[in-house]
Amino acid sequence: MAIRLTRERKERGMSQFELARITGIHPSDISKLESGRYPCHDSWRRRIVEALDWPADKADELFREE
Repeated sequence: MAIRLTRERKERGMSQFELARITGIHPSDISKLESGRYPCHDSWRRRIVEALDWPADKADELFREE
């Protein structure tokens, strides 16, 4: 099980570590988010959306299973 975040991050050439560095979220938490094992807090969601330059009104799409 993976969420769209994984694909979008990879399409931007970004590693989990880089996303973690940009957002201030621990790399292991990014991994857990992407695998669907961990819920995404609102503050994390905003930081991830901003880091990926994703439309804020479509943020829910990043965290859906694919």
